[in-house]
Formats: sequence, structure tokens, C-alpha cells
Amino acid sequence: MNVPALRPLSVGEILDGAFKVYRNQFGTMLATSMALYVPLALIQLLGGWMTSSMATDAEANAGGVLVASLLALLAMPVWLIGLFAMLGALTYQASRAYMGQPVSAGDSIRHGFSRFWSLVGAMFLVGICTMLGAVAFLIGAIFVWIMMFGVVPAVVIEGRGAGDSLSRSYELSKGAWGPIFLVMVVAALIAGLPGWAVQAVTMMGMEPGSMSAAIGAAVSTLLSAITYPFSIAATVILYYDRRVRAEALDVQLAANLAGA
Repeated sequence: MNVPALRPLSVGEILDGAFKVYRNQFGTMLATSMALYVPLALIQLLGGWMTSSMATDAEANAGGVLVASLLALLAMPVWLIGLFAMLGALTYQASRAYMGQPVSAGDSIRHGFSRFWSLVGAMFLVGICTMLGAVAFLIGAIFVWIMMFGVVPAVVIEGRGAGDSLSRSYELSKGAWGPIFLVMVVAALIAGLPGWAVQAVTMMGMEPGSMSAAIGAAVSTLLSAITYPFSIAATVILYYDRRVRAEALDVQLAANLAGA
């Protein structure tokens, strides 16, 4: 088995490792995220086209209004399904790539869907914890965000259940809140800024429901599909780094290879 020379990493090394995984696996990671996000972009475009058409057509019928409303309702579940499936697929893909065993987009997507309901349950619990943390204002929510950094890797890589993944992430976060916060903030900014910039531009001078606004939303969605894999890769490498520091994972792997 071809595995990396695992050792404790600095924040810069974690981010650099994420860039390497993202660059080396760009094609398959992009195919994975696009397969799950393109349907949402198409729904956004279709909904925007129908809404803008009805806005310029004084004789728009009730059926058209109903279809546009249904598309708007459909966008949210499609986004949620795509998000959870992509979380699982890209986490699995980044993990296998980092550990020297790259997999195809199809295998990643299948694995992502196999962990779908566990991810839904885990993220639901994370959402509740975040809301409880928000009671202590922004700082509480940030602490929850840091402690829950490893929830998705625990579900996807270790096969843990929803509740168990939260306690696992908390254990791995102990004593490393600063580095975890830095890695996650930088990764979130790199992954999110392009899409946020497009959204900001489309909100300036464009009416909600217009075709231009729909195109902006669709472009933002596709940009997220391009940049989000980097954030996932950073989280995966951070997860492995915490396991190396907390559990001597590097020693365990070396012993396993020696035994083999």
C-alpha cells in the first residue's frame, strides 16, 4: 500500500497538502462535484427563465406560476441531497488520494451515497449544537464549528454513526483549537470567495427573480463545485494530522506495513 510519510504538520503544510491533493486529483474531484451540483444549477436557470418570462408576460397562466413555484421548492432538497452526497464523495476521494489510493468519481459518489443518511443525521446534530452555541453569541458557534471539524471524516472514513462522529470529532479537536480554526477559516475563504463575489455582483442592480439573477446564482453554484473540493481536502488532511498527533497513526500504519 502506497501511503504518505505521515507526521505532524504545520498549518501551512496542511494547506499545501490540500493544494497538492486538489491539483493532482482535479479532474476526478471536479467530475464528482459537478455531477452533484450541475442539476441544481439547471434548476436555478430554469426557474429564473420561467419567472422572468412570466414577469414580462401579462397573460402568464396559473399553471406557469405553479410550475415556477414547484421549481423553487425543488431547488432546496436538490441542493441538500447534492451537498450531503458531495460531502461524502469528496471526503472519501480526498482521503483515498492522500493515502496513495486514488479512486474514480463514480466510486466516490457511490461511497458518498452509502453514507448519506449517517451524514444527514450527523449534520443535523451539528446544526443543533451550532444553534445552542449561538446562544453564547458568535464565539459559542465558532467553538462548536472547531470542535465539529472532524464529523464528516469520522462518518465517511471511519464509518461511524451520527452521534459517535460528534464525540469522535470533539476528541480529535482537544488541544488544537487554534490550528483547526486557522486551517478551516483559510480553506473556507479560498473555497467560498469566488462564489460569494459572483453572488455579490448579481445582487447589485438586479431584481430578484430576473434571469440575470438566476444566471448569477447558477454560476455561483458551479464555482462552488470547482472550489469546494479544496476545502474538503484541507479538512481531510487536518483530520489525519490530528490522528497522527493524538493516536500516533503514523506509527500504527508503519507497524501494519511491516507486518504485511
